[in-house]
Amino acid sequence: MKKILNALFLTLLAVFTFSSCSDVPAPYDILGEGDVPGLTGDGTKENPYSIEAAQQKQDGTIAWVQGYIVGTVENYEDPSGSAKFAAPFTAKNNLLIAASATETNVKNCVCVQLSSGTELYSKLNLAENATNLGHILAIQGSLEKFYGFPGVKSTTAATLDGKDVGGSGETDPDNPLGLDDSNPVNSFSATFDDAVNNNDYLLTNWYNVAVTGGRRWQGKIFNNTDKYIQATSYNASGSNFECWFVTPAFKVDEIADKTVSFKCAVYNYATAAANSNLEVYFLKLVNGKMESSKLTIDGMPTTDNTWVPLEAKLDSYAGQTGFVGFKYTSTSSTEALSYRLDDIQAGKGQGGGETPGEGTELLTNGGFENWADGYPIGWKSTSTAGNATLEQSTDKRSGTYSVLVKGVSSSNKRLGSAEMTLKAGTYMFSAYFKAATADIASARLGYVPVDETGKAGSYVYDADYVNGISNEDWVTKSFTFTLSGEQKICLVIMNSGNPGKDLLVDDVSLKTEDGGIVGGVEEPDPEPGDADGTEAHPYSAADVITLNSTRKGPFYVKAYIVGAADGAMSKIQTSNFSVDTNIVVADKQGETEVNKLVPVQLPSGAIRTAWALKTNPDKLGKQVIIQANLENYFSTPGLKSPTSITEVGK
Repeated sequence: MKKILNALFLTLLAVFTFSSCSDVPAPYDILGEGDVPGLTGDGTKENPYSIEAAQQKQDGTIAWVQGYIVGTVENYEDPSGSAKFAAPFTAKNNLLIAASATETNVKNCVCVQLSSGTELYSKLNLAENATNLGHILAIQGSLEKFYGFPGVKSTTAATLDGKDVGGSGETDPDNPLGLDDSNPVNSFSATFDDAVNNNDYLLTNWYNVAVTGGRRWQGKIFNNTDKYIQATSYNASGSNFECWFVTPAFKVDEIADKTVSFKCAVYNYATAAANSNLEVYFLKLVNGKMESSKLTIDGMPTTDNTWVPLEAKLDSYAGQTGFVGFKYTSTSSTEALSYRLDDIQAGKGQGGGETPGEGTELLTNGGFENWADGYPIGWKSTSTAGNATLEQSTDKRSGTYSVLVKGVSSSNKRLGSAEMTLKAGTYMFSAYFKAATADIASARLGYVPVDETGKAGSYVYDADYVNGISNEDWVTKSFTFTLSGEQKICLVIMNSGNPGKDLLVDDVSLKTEDGGIVGGVEEPDPEPGDADGTEAHPYSAADVITLNSTRKGPFYVKAYIVGAADGAMSKIQTSNFSVDTNIVVADKQGETEVNKLVPVQLPSGAIRTAWALKTNPDKLGKQVIIQANLENYFSTPGLKSPTSITEVGK
């Protein structure tokens, strides 16, 4: 009996002991590590959802989620393949959290968005805070997919090992958007070329804030090329939504034309216009408190999927420092109107001009991806429309290449298209521009009629130049013109002689809804004197220098033999020749200016035997046609590996 009582006592003691232990939480107890089925937690800061619960509840709910920081997604284009679980890290805009500190399977993780410019971003990203790896994170945000994984987006507050990061998550009622006007700018632009589809759009010094409903402005990509941002409440959780996209702080007097221009489009207007709205405000801080003034914007879009150029005029705010804010509101997640923004710019013209419509695209190489003989295909005119020196550039807006249009001070240079005959109709001509160097550039769109003899007529230009083009951002401009009858033309893009700096051009478009091309674009045949490196139309020495080895060949070159280089172009022999490995040619006999000379390699064999001046001094002064590769020789544009040298007239 005593043994039975002792056993019963020990059993009761064990029950009491284990029950007591279960009431004592770990210092930072992580909820739900597979031991509790279903949803664990209630999504509050005090009782956040577990990883498993967050993975299940991807419905846009604003909630807290808790897990161990285990890694990052390094490349959004390959989220599964680029998940990284050990330092060093490079991605700053996301974290992977999991139920176990040693998790290395991305499918068992939740992907957390960190918004640039926030305290959460600066204190939590693993690229700059690698020691956070393995620590417990509780974070508040919208439960929705990020990079294709169950995620937490639009994050606003967090705790790391139980300590607050970035405050409590409550907004300052005096400054609900978190604006800062301490460093105003005098120019800004957002073209959204870096937008990631269906991801909150982040841009340094701009503000993208979800006030109500957890939705922010997101990047959108249409047809693989058209990038913009969009605000919508469609399929979200809740019934009231408010989000803002706000420019950097600026001084009204210092931005061009005291105007902010932008493009706007809508979707689902007929069904949901009563439920959703876009308003534009001038915002400013007065003693730290945000004040807003609604701006009148004429011509807001009402037709779906049609971009409309608009302007916010700020003349009445002269002398003030502030922001322009785009406020989206909605009261429905089912019948929701989507608003889209693109090309937000300080000033008129670059973002406020007309934009290409939905008409037929007439250009086949507007992106300058295809080149032949030193020219982008479709961009070499037989007339004088195109008079600029062109270079292929890898500094592009999209694709692989753009075209660099060389500038000349005090002289306008033009990129001209191949001649084309257009039907009567209205045409929308647009392009993107960027300065090729740190020097500011200027551009202007237009066209020129070409008569039956190939002579260019009077140029027709857009009324506005695109001035102040920098090498920081691509800017766009459109020009609409109408032809009353069938007309042969060249499209032209002027690189203005003032300032005359090098200009990059990309993504040129010509669209029409009621016109078209008659018979297609005309690719010119070489005319006499129009050098193309063929035997019939050989390059000159000046052409070789201008091309600067950008094309290899082999090509034909016509020039005079003027000497030989004794180991360097600074040592040109014109008599008593001691060199047999090269000759030097130029466009005129007796030329001595080094910058007009082209060295020609003479490989051992028949060509050297026949043309080396050391053994054939009588060849000096002869005009010859050389077939060779255009390659640097003596560190200057030259001709190498010649296959033939023939005296002209023989």
